Amino acid sequence: FLGDLAEGDNTQVYIEPNERFRVPADASRDIIMIGPGTGVAPFRGFVQERTETGASGRNWLFFGAQHFNTGFLYQAEWQDALRRKELHRLDLAFSRDQARKVYVQDRLLERGEELYRWLQDGAHLYVCGAIAMGKDVHAALLDIVRTHNGGDADAAADFISSLQAAGRYARDVY
Repeated sequence: FLGDLAEGDNTQVYIEPNERFRVPADASRDIIMIGPGTGVAPFRGFVQERTETGASGRNWLFFGAQHFNTGFLYQAEWQDALRRKELHRLDLAFSRDQARKVYVQDRLLERGEELYRWLQDGAHLYVCGAIAMGKDVHAALLDIVRTHNGGDADAAADFISSLQAAGRYARDVY
């Protein structure tokens, strides 16, 4: 759309603030960021802010795209952050680079035990990206909690709701 505008053309823009989508005030808290595609953009700022402020909490990013070669946004930046220990974990999902499609929610399920432990220990969880992905990630989170809490689906839903109520599970989906 913007590329088709001629020089001097005007257009309307608006900003939808999401006041709950901020790094935790307690810098010792770990954070888990789930941002496939352009949903990863705010997490650059999260990692940069936590680095600049000396946050002691760990940073774990789940990133996904269709293809490694064309969709790994900010690849060099994430690799540098890992090397400098500003990013502590990076889990990747490239859905079209193999016969079986692999999405971020698949990586979440694979890392379910550790993810659940981080949440039990007070980590904050952030999801940013497409609405459909947000729904799939939410379902995976419910499954992870149910699997690691003894199989109680109602307790899993209550746990996820309590994270949201406490401001420890924030979503920015579009």
